[in-house]
Amino acid sequence: MKIHYLTIGEVAKLSNLSIQTLRYYDRIDLFKPIEIDPINQYRYYQNTQLYYLDIIKSLKYLGLSLEEVKSVLTLTPKELVTYLANQEERIDQEFQRLIETKEMLQRKKEQIQSFTLESSMMDVCVKKIPAQKIVKIKTSNIRFNDIPNKEYGLISKVLEDVGSVFDTLYGGSYALKRYESLDDINYDYLFTHTVTDKETDINFEDVEISILPAGEYLSITFPLQEDTYEVCYNKLICYLEQHSIHVVPIVYDIWMPINFTASKEDEFIVELKIQIQAT
Repeated sequence: MKIHYLTIGEVAKLSNLSIQTLRYYDRIDLFKPIEIDPINQYRYYQNTQLYYLDIIKSLKYLGLSLEEVKSVLTLTPKELVTYLANQEERIDQEFQRLIETKEMLQRKKEQIQSFTLESSMMDVCVKKIPAQKIVKIKTSNIRFNDIPNKEYGLISKVLEDVGSVFDTLYGGSYALKRYESLDDINYDYLFTHTVTDKETDINFEDVEISILPAGEYLSITFPLQEDTYEVCYNKLICYLEQHSIHVVPIVYDIWMPINFTASKEDEFIVELKIQIQAT
């Protein structure tokens, strides 16, 4: 191969890199000229060096930092194959994370639409709901007006430990019956929806992965104000009695915050739902 020398400007044009970038590569010992004129400090490169710039650019395209590129350039071909295989695995993991992020965005969009854009707000309706995976914690002596920070904090920790995050829906379940007062409601479980469908192992006492079963549900959605919870709960009970509907005697209540500024007063939209027994 015929070798000839190139100025830094010629290398910049041929490699589609700026002169400033080439000077920086020189300073960090990533890509150095073959010779520097001691009088005028002009940099000169051999045409064969352009091959290494192509390697550097390809490694940067893979997402490597310049320090990582410097390290990779010292590898043997065998070591490079192993390194690239590891990078391929990392990209697969990142790709999966992006898929899960997209799923989370879609679910969050659907949740907000189903709550805030509910056309039958404060009216009982029938909804067909797909199976929903949840993380739940068994509770005792958690009442309607309690603030279960400890329990939801543990659910959040469990989710983070398995590489997930807490959904912004707060759920609970309790027995379906007439209550003299909301203070008589005692939650059996607190839960949140999972944001991904990947399989997870949980090793915390009283915390488990579960499923809200698919099916038709009686549902009522309302803004949490004054006595709206009690009013809407009684509407559900009356609807059941008037229509003689057979249901699974468990109430799921799900709270979604609609004010995301911590300095403002809490605002929630609540959904109560009860599964209709399949005939």
